[in-house]
Amino acid sequence: MLLRALGVLAILSAAAAAHAQPREYVVQPGDTLYSIARRHGTAVDVLAQLNGLEDPHRLQVGQRLRLPDASGEGGQASDRERTHVVEKGDTLWSLARRYGTTPAAIARANGMSEEDTLRLGQVLRVPADPGEAPRLRLGSGASRGFAVVGLARRFLGTPYRWGGTGPGGFDCSGFLYAVFSRVGISLPRTSFEMFHKGRPVPRGQLQPGDLVFFSTYAPGPSHAGIYVGGGDFLHASSAGGGVRIDSLSKPYYHRRYLGARRYF
Repeated sequence: MLLRALGVLAILSAAAAAHAQPREYVVQPGDTLYSIARRHGTAVDVLAQLNGLEDPHRLQVGQRLRLPDASGEGGQASDRERTHVVEKGDTLWSLARRYGTTPAAIARANGMSEEDTLRLGQVLRVPADPGEAPRLRLGSGASRGFAVVGLARRFLGTPYRWGGTGPGGFDCSGFLYAVFSRVGISLPRTSFEMFHKGRPVPRGQLQPGDLVFFSTYAPGPSHAGIYVGGGDFLHASSAGGGVRIDSLSKPYYHRRYLGARRYF
């Protein structure tokens, strides 16, 4: 009897030890922090903080990321949130009706737009109260900036179109206006207004999601983009033909740099 009890105790101890092991994910080609967060039912800022990522947009294939455990370590889900695994026929509208919220609230909580297509098996966070739905579950300005950059990257290659605010084309300020509106931040419509209404940010303190401004075709802040980290920025370039990434150290932009503004 004693041996049997000891055997059961050993099995339970092994199971507990296995459960205590941190969950990990190995980064695969094409992965982004946003796709990994959605796949595992967590949030971008939780993964970034849990893994000490200075630039969540520079993942390496084979990199090991720690995931929040089942108890919610590293970022517990709010009591006002639930999760839903997407089934055949689900849409944001049908889920909103089922859970008593709105499509926009679900989209914001999952870092997506209302036009995105749901995938079978996708894990969605469902806010219980649309009036208190988190904007991409972002608590800090830095994590909100990462979400802005993640959304902006989706539009890489979109054609340049004067006066355009998407989805078929953007001008520089129209691109910023469209991206920020998707995370619930209302920007002025022109780069000149954006420059004068945002909070100034010294160049040495730039964070992902900050707006960077240049004097190009006209005096003053006539061109703008979104800082993505690592000295790079995303923008709708008329000369480049559309949304692209360039370096602030590129001579053309280095000479014309005016400053940066923050809106979160």
